Amino acid sequence: MTHNAERERYIAIGLAIGMPSFALIGFILCIATDSPGLLGLGPAIGLAIGIAIGEGLYRRSQERGARDESN
Repeated sequence: MTHNAERERYIAIGLAIGMPSFALIGFILCIATDSPGLLGLGPAIGLAIGIAIGEGLYRRSQERGARDESN
């Protein structure tokens, strides 16, 4: 697998974790404050957190791969 495809895979995994989790928080904020404008806040935060999770997974796999190659 190429590095770019591997990175995209990990980012997709991170987005699959972040988006639904924070979309639920946005929905709860929308209902609790009776403000529909806050509905979009959750997915936006989930997008940023999901990309961060994906990048972390990718870097961890790169470190693990470099460590395995040196042994």
